[in-house]
Amino acid sequence: MDDYTESPELALAAARRAAEAMTLHGVVPHPRNYALWYVYCAGTLLPLNRAIDAAIDAGQPFTEARCASLHARFLDADSGIEAASESVRQSVLRAMEYVGAAHRSATDYGRTIEAVSDRLGGGESEDFALVLTHAVEETKRFVDINRSLEQNLAASSREIAQLREHLETLRRASRSDPVTGLATRRVFDIALKEHVVLAGHDQQPLAVVVMDIDSFQNFRGSFGEGIGDQVLRLIGRSILENVKGQDTVSRYGDQSFAVILPDTRRAQAEATAESIRAALAARSIINRRTQANLGQVTLSLGIAEWNRGEPPQDLIRRACEALHEAKAGGHNRVVSAP
Repeated sequence: MDDYTESPELALAAARRAAEAMTLHGVVPHPRNYALWYVYCAGTLLPLNRAIDAAIDAGQPFTEARCASLHARFLDADSGIEAASESVRQSVLRAMEYVGAAHRSATDYGRTIEAVSDRLGGGESEDFALVLTHAVEETKRFVDINRSLEQNLAASSREIAQLREHLETLRRASRSDPVTGLATRRVFDIALKEHVVLAGHDQQPLAVVVMDIDSFQNFRGSFGEGIGDQVLRLIGRSILENVKGQDTVSRYGDQSFAVILPDTRRAQAEATAESIRAALAARSIINRRTQANLGQVTLSLGIAEWNRGEPPQDLIRRACEALHEAKAGGHNRVVSAP
């Protein structure tokens, strides 16, 4: 069941505005369209509001096809996650631009004051009052620019916080892997893009771990799909038990898993990966129906720490190369990318 956090008064106000907006724009009032326009009028999904506002400004009609497209882009689970993640990325980039502008403004102002100081200290014959007037004007301009930048940065920070909260809500509601309950590959890929942007903005480390079950096809062929699914769930639980709450754990492929480790250096990632490997290696697989001991299943793991400026696909590629090295080296190993 969905959770609605608006007060009854706000919900009713949004419902009235949605009905009025649909009438104004000639939108057929069936449930899907109503959901779209309710979210728009509630103002809880900024990317959707921007898209609808742009269409209104361009004079585009809200046909059934356009409304269906907007619903698919912003309210369907996977598309909503992608749109929200992109909005976080764009907001962070804007915040970085504001910080850069503030730095440039401070640098220019420093040069101006230094020049004024040189003139006053050098005893040049020009009118001191004129020099001081120029300094005062530059100071006022710097203060005005800084105030504007501070306001923009504050607004951007609020927007980022709101978008991040919405993104987390969508992630929780998004489809998970039906066997393990972990995040899907699609969710992982979107989350990795976001974490790379945030790591660059916050100047924090980031690492990923990819892992593959050793000889899993042989195991599943011997004991069947049911036991294979039991092993996948066991591995998923083992991974979750050895990572932090902020880490994104995904079923990455048929027999592979991946973890995003924000604020984590390679040495820390290696320790986490080794904990996961050892925890699984210490367990025996028991057939729940017959209680027969089916032996041991192990993991090979590859690690890569993000290099500043590196695109997400290169980071995951290096981790996969380390994984292949671990498997080639005899399985049940942890290997880090250089």
